[in-house]
Amino acid sequence: MSIIQFSLNEVACSGCIGNIKRKIKRYQGIEKVKVLAGSGKIEINFNEAIIESEEINCTIHKLTRRIFD
Repeated sequence: MSIIQFSLNEVACSGCIGNIKRKIKRYQGIEKVKVLAGSGKIEINFNEAIIESEEINCTIHKLTRRIFD
């Protein structure tokens, strides 16, 4: 299992961050998603045999773009 953190400073509200958290948890290989309170970051534990960090990175960016569209 690996851990990766993403800065979500561009996502202003906690509701939007919660929405991203719920959606990213649905992907196969994602084990745990944790919002780091007060830091504007999200921490994702994942199985790198199932999903790669680059795929997670692309997904996070797509989700943040959809929130603002």
